[in-house]
Amino acid sequence: MSMKKVVIVTGAARGIGNATARLFAEEGYSVVALDVIEGEVDKSIMDFVKCDVSREEEVMKTVNYIANKYGKIDVLVNNAGVLLVKPIEEITWNEFINVVSVNLGGIFLMIKHVAPIMKRNRNGVIVNVASISGHVGQVWHSIYSATKGAIIALTRALAWELAPYNIRVVSISPGNVDTEMMRKDINVEAQRLGLSYDEARRRRDQDQALGRVANPREIAEVIYFLASEKASFITGTDILVDGGLTAR
Repeated sequence: MSMKKVVIVTGAARGIGNATARLFAEEGYSVVALDVIEGEVDKSIMDFVKCDVSREEEVMKTVNYIANKYGKIDVLVNNAGVLLVKPIEEITWNEFINVVSVNLGGIFLMIKHVAPIMKRNRNGVIVNVASISGHVGQVWHSIYSATKGAIIALTRALAWELAPYNIRVVSISPGNVDTEMMRKDINVEAQRLGLSYDEARRRRDQDQALGRVANPREIAEVIYFLASEKASFITGTDILVDGGLTAR
């Protein structure tokens, strides 16, 4: 069994997931980075496993590999997600199924297969990455928002279900973070509003009380805190990290 604490980070190839995996590695954790692409994963400081979290066979195989190699799983960060920005009537059934399968299904499958290991060790923390989209209405974000709202509700329910085993479950709702996903989002918004990308980006910055968007490391720091002993009395809640956006 690994003497170090073991963390799994899904969607670890880039953005928030990548920053989170790096931070845990810096802090001495054994990090297992999961994603469908290798992206920016630094294999010198973490273990990379190619895994589509929306496929149960892949999740089972991956979790078994981790349990056998490390003997335990201390922290699970469910970060993998896909964005869909479209008017409701243009969304196809397949697109709907894909977003729900990855954003909500992936979290369900990871927890379903990791929870028994945490229960056995009577210890664990699960951090689910939701979004401000689960709190506020955004044009053309209906299904994405629905999955993020569902993650927050799932977190509450599982916090009570897993508390007897000393497992904490929390979610975090980042606001606008400087990632490829956000840039894609701004691009669609710029087209919808007939603005240049730069103008749409400037507006996005102005929407934040702090006048800027976050960098992925700022979100990673909160995830790391929530997984730590310093957050030992936090469970079943959602932490907004949104630069004041929802305070309006």
